[in-house]
Formats: sequence, structure tokens, C-alpha cells
Amino acid sequence: MKAIRIATLAAALCVGMTSVAAAQGAPPQGQGQGERRGGGMGGMLLKDINLTDAQKEQVKTIREKYLPQQMELRKAAQATGGPPDEATRSKMMDLQTKQAAEIRAILSGDQQATFDKNLAEMKSRMDSRRSGSN
Repeated sequence: MKAIRIATLAAALCVGMTSVAAAQGAPPQGQGQGERRGGGMGGMLLKDINLTDAQKEQVKTIREKYLPQQMELRKAAQATGGPPDEATRSKMMDLQTKQAAEIRAILSGDQQATFDKNLAEMKSRMDSRRSGSN
């Protein structure tokens, strides 16, 4: 159960970070395409997944839905000058988990399998970083 929660959190964090990066990045040129550059952790979750144009629009809509709440929590955390407190972290994880679940829900069965594989790889990388820094 804990492993599933960590994996979901990792996916949500990655998707959330891509949304934040997109909001802070270049001006909104070419946003009508519904695609991200594939960089960042959100791009890693969707790696090797060929989304239809409709799915790309759905992913964009989902990310935009959560972006204001994520930005608000991030600004609140940055205002303290340190890492977010447990309540803020919990809210961030909840938003990111919901966002990842919504994105996963729009994928076909084969796409979900690739998404899950990408998520497992990200979790493995996060675990190895954590154990390497301890």
C-alpha cells in the first residue's frame, strides 16, 4: 500500500512540476497544439505514449485545472523560505495524485501500461537518489 502511494505521489509530482514549469516558461506561443516539449518529469510519465489530439487536449485541460492550486501552494511554501510544512506537502501530494489519476484515466489500456511502467521507473530513480543521498 505504501509503495503504491509513493508511486502515485511520484507521478503526481512529476506531472505537477511540468505544469509549473510550463506556466513559468516561454510565452504562450504554440499552446494550441496541446503538447509539452516532453522535458521534465511530466514528459517522462508520458514517454513512449502516443496521445491522440483529443487526449493531448484532455491532458492540457487537466493540467490547467490544477495549476492555480499548485501555484498557490508552491508560493505559500516558498514564502516560508524552507521546505513546505506537512499540511502543505499533504495538499500538494493530494492535488498531484488526483491530477495523475485523471490523466491516467484518459489513457487506453496499452497507454496505461506504459504510463505505469514509466511511473515505476521514476519511482526507482527517486528511490536510488534518496538512498544515495543518505
